[in-house]
Amino acid sequence: MKFSAIAFATVVASSASTTSAFTVSPGVANLSAASSSRTVAFPTTTATSTQPRSSRAFIASSRSSSVASTSTSLNLAGGGGPEALQDYITTLSNSASPLVKKVNNPKLIKLAGVAAVPLTYALGAAMTPSRRLAARAVGGVVAAITAGGVGKNAVEEDVRRSCPSAIASRLLELGVDGDFVSDGIDRLREDYGVDEEDFITMKTDVYSVYLVGMAKNPLAKTAELKELSNLREALSLDNMMVGQAHADAAKTFYRDVTRFTSVDELDDEDHPDRVSLDKMLFLTERAFRQGKETDEAFTFEFSRVAKALGDLSMSEALERAKDVARPFYERALASTRSKLESGAVNSDMLRRARVTLGITDEEAKEMHVESFAQEVRSQLGLPDEEDEDDEIDINQDKRVETVAEIEAKMQNMREEAENKPVEDTSSIKFKDGAYDQLSKLQQVLELSDEDADYEIAAATERFWRNTALQTLDDAIAGTKDPAKAWSIIQSRQKELYLKDSSMKSMMTSIVMQSLGKPLEKVNTFARVNNAAATYDGLVDAIAAKETCKDVLKEAGWSEFEDFEKACFDPFDKASACGFLTNMDRHNMYQMFFQRSVKVDEGGTKSISDEAKARMKELRGMLGISEDEGENQIRNFFGPELQSVLVAAVDEVTRGNTTDVLLQNMKEKIGSVISNFQLEDEMVRSYAGPLYNRAVEQIASSAPGGIPSKDQVATLASLRDLLSIAMEDVYEVHANTFGAAYKKGIKEALGTTGVIREEFRAPLEDLRSRLGVSDQAAKDIYLEALSERMKPMIEYISNEMERLVLTNDQLAQKRGDDYGEDYFKSGQKPSGKLGLGTDGNIMSDIMNLIDFYVENDIVEKEVVGTKKVEKKVPAEEEGGEEKTITVEEPVYESTYPITAKGLQCIDDKVAELCYRQFVVSSFTDQSPNAARYEASKATFGGILGLTAEQMEEIGSSIGGMVYDNYITQSMSTKGALDQQDMMFLANIQGKLGISAEKGEEMMLDTQKKIISEEASALLDSGAPTPEQIKAFREKCNSMGLDLETDVGLSKSRLVSMFSMEITPGIDSGEITIESAEELQEIQESLGLSEEEGEEVISTLIQERANGVLADVIGCMLRGMDAVAVESMETLVQYAAFVDGDLGFEVEEANANKAYNMFENKDWSGVDEEEAERQKALLKKALGVAI
Repeated sequence: MKFSAIAFATVVASSASTTSAFTVSPGVANLSAASSSRTVAFPTTTATSTQPRSSRAFIASSRSSSVASTSTSLNLAGGGGPEALQDYITTLSNSASPLVKKVNNPKLIKLAGVAAVPLTYALGAAMTPSRRLAARAVGGVVAAITAGGVGKNAVEEDVRRSCPSAIASRLLELGVDGDFVSDGIDRLREDYGVDEEDFITMKTDVYSVYLVGMAKNPLAKTAELKELSNLREALSLDNMMVGQAHADAAKTFYRDVTRFTSVDELDDEDHPDRVSLDKMLFLTERAFRQGKETDEAFTFEFSRVAKALGDLSMSEALERAKDVARPFYERALASTRSKLESGAVNSDMLRRARVTLGITDEEAKEMHVESFAQEVRSQLGLPDEEDEDDEIDINQDKRVETVAEIEAKMQNMREEAENKPVEDTSSIKFKDGAYDQLSKLQQVLELSDEDADYEIAAATERFWRNTALQTLDDAIAGTKDPAKAWSIIQSRQKELYLKDSSMKSMMTSIVMQSLGKPLEKVNTFARVNNAAATYDGLVDAIAAKETCKDVLKEAGWSEFEDFEKACFDPFDKASACGFLTNMDRHNMYQMFFQRSVKVDEGGTKSISDEAKARMKELRGMLGISEDEGENQIRNFFGPELQSVLVAAVDEVTRGNTTDVLLQNMKEKIGSVISNFQLEDEMVRSYAGPLYNRAVEQIASSAPGGIPSKDQVATLASLRDLLSIAMEDVYEVHANTFGAAYKKGIKEALGTTGVIREEFRAPLEDLRSRLGVSDQAAKDIYLEALSERMKPMIEYISNEMERLVLTNDQLAQKRGDDYGEDYFKSGQKPSGKLGLGTDGNIMSDIMNLIDFYVENDIVEKEVVGTKKVEKKVPAEEEGGEEKTITVEEPVYESTYPITAKGLQCIDDKVAELCYRQFVVSSFTDQSPNAARYEASKATFGGILGLTAEQMEEIGSSIGGMVYDNYITQSMSTKGALDQQDMMFLANIQGKLGISAEKGEEMMLDTQKKIISEEASALLDSGAPTPEQIKAFREKCNSMGLDLETDVGLSKSRLVSMFSMEITPGIDSGEITIESAEELQEIQESLGLSEEEGEEVISTLIQERANGVLADVIGCMLRGMDAVAVESMETLVQYAAFVDGDLGFEVEEANANKAYNMFENKDWSGVDEEEAERQKALLKKALGVAI
């Protein structure tokens, strides 16, 4: 086998004159030598990136023999990607074949592989002198390296296995961010004869080696993120390849770490290997995110890495990655604070840092707030973090066994808190320029005013509280007046940059704390029943509260206008009295109340105004309601008040009441009220039941339940004595004497059922004597009349049912068998719902109406006003009369008692009764007709029908009347005249139909009649044009639209138009000059202009086609005169369409017809008219001009 010319030239170009040219040591030395010729070796032309053809599963499984060596070499990486690659190269070089170690040029080695021959031939060629030096050199190399024989496949395998080392060397040589590193690495695949899939695997292995090397160094740097991104680009890896590389690196790295470090040690967050694992997670998370993986792909890839690094959950792995990223951002924030004055930092820089590190907006805000808080403390001259209390209570974990031990421990804690001196923090304040510094930082950190204010308040609140507490204590002690105290508190607020919004809540807390101390101390006295100390302590607490109120008044805050509500809420544990139990609060108030009651030498008890005011203040402080306070007074002083009131009432009710007696009783009652400072409400609560009892006693002893004049006077004296207004006892009088008043009303009704005028004044006197209010008297009056009225309505209802229902219907409704019953007239039931009947209940209905009206049950209510014009007589003789406009009230009748309201008639029967009454009033010709007419609305109101219901019933009756009358009138006269309209107006008034409703009913009836007439006209056959015209004009005169009102379809309207104009067109009466007449017909039929033109055009075309056929037929038969007559008709039709009839006539026929028409007798025809007709015919027949 011989070398080809190309192979030989390559060997010559790559060889030296001796075999020592091939003994180049591997590793960096070789790469350094190549580095000097970088531009020559790698031109600027970019090589095509090789992409894998297989799936991810194939990449994971297609590991060549080099993978095994790679996995062991990972342990050699001491830290950092480049160092790991160097160790990787060294390891691969130690395991390489002798041929690879000797020759580092892959093309030369492959050429040697191509030239491999049997050993004897190679040795012979090497020892035989020849002018073919290169061949002998190759043979010498082969002989020197091999022992026995070298095959082609073995040489190529060795070359392929050396490719990973070459990739790593190329990365070290050009750097991961080199300009041509990607092209240089891609060329290695061709140089080493590696297929695409194996080459991807090799690059992935190199990436994994580099990644593990970076993770081995626990110190994380942000530059490593860019370095890893550059490595990916240099190796031309896509997302799937990077995911596989990270998964491989994670498995190997975790396996190597756990060889020397236990799992328990890895749980220690500060252990170096744990830090390295977290760094691996951080680099992985950033690599995947920067690769713009989808959420699904990210979850898959990252969970593989998390599982490989100790079977971590997704959430835990992400959190550990975040823990690595946060310190970077914290250092960025610290740098921001230090460089704030220089203006070298801004929000955009921090935003870019967050994107690089993967810090979310929520996490960033939390870190920004913390950084701002640190700056606040720095500006206050405080350390970044507060020192925690290092004191340890050796008994803090000891279990407390008894309640006594708990109380003892709590007491010790309180004493320690009370005895603990207040720390002097008055010197702590912000540095000069701190406000501007903090404002700049807030802007850079993009914090809201609320967040910034909160952090400032959190850092300074304690110092302000110390000042405020001390100042309030001084004000309570009297060493500072409220105005001075508030001035100090407000000045301290400004020093510490505290906002008013936060000040209000903090001031409330301070006040609660200041006022809670004296209450807590007083409670210790109250619990041991030390009433004197409790009283004195509460007096001091009240004074302290007033001082605090005065201090807060200086602030002018509306939130503290109700001071007690703001600071003394017993249901709020943080309030000034919230720590007190309900029993403690009431116990303290009870002691204070009892100590406030004073007893004079005569044994009379009393409470001073000052004591009463203090008790009111104390109730607010202890959260005791006014009702509870009143109950306290009631329980304490109630028996004495009750005793004096009972004695006074008993004395007055004995009779013989004099002014002196009333004065003496009033003085006794007034003395008790004055001494105990009793409220009027409390006195009324005791006096009211006593008066009610007196009223019941008098009613029970009075004949007929009606009190005598003396008894009425006694009740008046009692009201005067007890200071009770008559309005306050109306109810008890109505309940007690209402039955007597109702009885008087029924007696006044008598047998007629109407209260006569002479009985009305005695009834009013009785009402006044019984002490019944006007409204109560009215209610009793209506109740009495309802009882009288109910049987009347029931009788009318029953009679109406008997009039309109059959016996079977009555039996079904009432559940009784009525058999063959008869009316008063002796006739059987007849009639239909809502129509006339032979029975007569009109007299019963009128009796009901008279009862209702004459007893003044109908009420008039003002529902509005109306403007009316009035004439004013002239003021002077000979003056002019004036017309003025005034407003008058508009009244509406209301019916307080109705048949439906009494539930003695249902809705249907009520409507039947009203319908029957309306029909009877309309048809009645007796003298009572006018009375019936005037009572319709009243009867409807008595039944309980609304105005709308009454109008609806009247309209239904009126509809039938209108229909019959209008139909009859129009059938005889064709239209309604003035007399008809007057009659309908009269009907409208009688039936209570509104003008609008009457007009609507009349129009509906007319539409119905005309619709029926239209159907008769058009369905009877072929109507004449005169009939159609007459019908059309009739509808127009009545203002009816033929389509919408009469209901004719569009097709029928078109037919009517055609039928009316066809005879005129045929006869010549309608010509092209009849446009106005045609338009009038078209518009009256409701047709549009386009629709009218379409009808005429179709009609003309049909007629013209027929005439043309006649003309041609006549010419064929030699009937020239008849043909000319037809052509004259054809000219009439042509005039409508300007000669364009759309004919297609044979030229010979057209010319013949035209010649005949042209030669006809034109005598008597104007020459211009003759020429017009000839031109129309010529155009119609299509004769050439």
